[in-house]
Amino acid sequence: MALQRGYRQLTISLTYRLGVSSTARAAGSVLLPKRNFSSASSSLDCKLKLPIHQQPTATSRPFANQITTSAIMPSNTNDAATSKGLLPEGYEKISEGTITMHYPQSSNSVFYNPVQVQNRDLSVLMIGMYAERRAERMWVMRKRKEVRRRMSQEQRSATAAVVDTSSKESKVERKARMAQFEKDLDAEVEAAKASVDFTKLAQESATTNDGMSIFEALAASGLRSLRYWKEVPGLRTMVVNDLDPGAIDLARENVIRNGLEGALTNEGDEHNKDDTATTTEEGNIDALKKYNLRPPGIKLQVGDATHEMYMSRIPPTLHPSQYNTTQSKYQMTQYDVIDLDPYGSAAPFLDGALQSIVDGGLMCITCTDMAALGGSHPETCYGRYGAFPVQRSGYLQELALRILLYHVSIIAGRYGRTIRPVLSVGMAFYCRVFVEVWDDKAGVNNLSLSHGHLFQSIKCSSFHVTPVATNESVAAKQNGTTNENPNKKLSNVYRNGRGPCDLGEAVCSETGGSYKLGGPIWTGPLHDFDVVNDAIARLEKSEENNGINPTGGTPVHPLKMTKTLHGLLVSVSEELPDVPLYHSLPAICSTVNSSTIPRKSFNAALVNAGYRVSAYHKDPGAVKTDAPNHVVWDVVRGWCKENPPQPRKVNKRHRKGEDPGSNAPPKHPHSDVASLILNKEIKTKIDFTIPESFASRKKAVRYALNPEANWGPKAAASGLGNPNKGKRKADGDTTEGPAQKK
Repeated sequence: MALQRGYRQLTISLTYRLGVSSTARAAGSVLLPKRNFSSASSSLDCKLKLPIHQQPTATSRPFANQITTSAIMPSNTNDAATSKGLLPEGYEKISEGTITMHYPQSSNSVFYNPVQVQNRDLSVLMIGMYAERRAERMWVMRKRKEVRRRMSQEQRSATAAVVDTSSKESKVERKARMAQFEKDLDAEVEAAKASVDFTKLAQESATTNDGMSIFEALAASGLRSLRYWKEVPGLRTMVVNDLDPGAIDLARENVIRNGLEGALTNEGDEHNKDDTATTTEEGNIDALKKYNLRPPGIKLQVGDATHEMYMSRIPPTLHPSQYNTTQSKYQMTQYDVIDLDPYGSAAPFLDGALQSIVDGGLMCITCTDMAALGGSHPETCYGRYGAFPVQRSGYLQELALRILLYHVSIIAGRYGRTIRPVLSVGMAFYCRVFVEVWDDKAGVNNLSLSHGHLFQSIKCSSFHVTPVATNESVAAKQNGTTNENPNKKLSNVYRNGRGPCDLGEAVCSETGGSYKLGGPIWTGPLHDFDVVNDAIARLEKSEENNGINPTGGTPVHPLKMTKTLHGLLVSVSEELPDVPLYHSLPAICSTVNSSTIPRKSFNAALVNAGYRVSAYHKDPGAVKTDAPNHVVWDVVRGWCKENPPQPRKVNKRHRKGEDPGSNAPPKHPHSDVASLILNKEIKTKIDFTIPESFASRKKAVRYALNPEANWGPKAAASGLGNPNKGKRKADGDTTEGPAQKK
């Protein structure tokens, strides 16, 4: 219905009782002059047309308490200003990307945090790139099928033309022929790929059933969803969901304010489908399959995110003839992208999300409960994620990411699925991970090889990460290595991992302290470096072209945080891919009472000793290296030999092992840790000369400053209709920091 000037749209929904136990719903809308709008809900007599099979009978009557009215535009004294595009009183104008919205200044009724623009910009970039990879994957799958069919037919024709059939093909010959067949197939597909513009293909897919569907579980104002709709190529369906009706009302206003009302789809309950529509019509299977697809456009809905995901578990590859009754009547197809950005932990939503994502789909997960993941509340972390963090550890930023990925991988494994992290970053006060989910039952068997236990010394920063299990054959395949002893076959048995004792360290070799156990954690890669490098290249090209990708791909609109994102991704691209966790340089130096060693000098000593080293994108003092603990401490000892540390000041009441305020002899005397470490012999050749390779570092804005004053997490939204609703915080979450203003 077109919205005429001077009029406003009123939508009415009615619930009718049909007979004794069944009900029917109907909805309608009318245009009313604005001057009469305020009294419309009490004086309007609107006839609504019901479906034929739901016409009210003599015994039918509407439930008075279930008749609801809602307007697309807010009814207040600022209507004239709103209709003219002016800013209403008490509102602030927020422009982000291609979207503009009016946000109420006087309340925190709907959650919005301006400092998370970096999160939203990064999400637009990563989902846009995923859309192009998805279009390429779908094209390759179809092309391979086409070429395989043709090549198989040609091979059969060639075989039939051979007159001499006396010589039978041996097993070795058949294996070689099949290998050559696959090689020729790959070569032909790769050659055909060179002439295809996958950016254009992704954009064109939005108008077909090949287009993407995105589900934002906790949308709040809908700003993120609307940016996806306008800035992500190939998007066919955008489902904007929130439990708070006030949030969806604001999202609806934002849709209209940005001229997107024409993209709105029917907001009815699509899961409760008509019985008459679920009957299979012979010869019309395609129509049934289309019936289980979501309609194209933007769908606004008030609902429980977990329920929506559990009701969206039909794989799009499943033929409609294989649907059972429940799937046909209630279930919808899986989503291509699911974005989880709750206030607090995403843990309650992960089980449903990992079942409702398509094979190869992208999950975007935010967790802001860093107090739990970082170790301040380890009992809470274990209850949510099944892993125990190490308190006051120097590597807590990376540990939080690895605990989250461990938990996601465990849930995915329950359903025969594996994860492939595309990008995992710590930003501001939260974690943000982008992972692809794949159906891979064989890969689930190898899941234990990507998990590990953490052993942390109680007296110094030395630590070990050991695998949960080992498998020689799988490890050789993953690392691309060959068997050095051809007479000995690599074992394909999964064996229990070993602790530091098998490394000859029943206790810490530096201090003699025991180890405390943490984890399990994810020990696999955190990032797909091909995707990261592609993202860096796109940002650099767009910066030279007024923020827009000159090739037509993502980003299609200037990103506000381009320089910050570029620095973040450059830092990520420089990280060692196969080294879990890192050392904190300030913590290491503090242990021996030394001034902080310049990071460049420290890294140079490790590189000159033959080891790899990198930084970490979230912590400027991080040193990620494959050097063993004793080499790291040898570098410290070498530095302290040239730059002797000052003697540690000892308070009389804090003498060795003495409890403060007590004159009794110490119960647990502690030796001087600094003396134990520094008095050990240096076994590594230490050279602090800066290598020439350090000069080729890419120019980027690393470790950007806070974006604004009073920066940090905001308080949870109060909700428009109910002060206890809004962008929900998980029940029992006591780990958030104090509420701060935006």
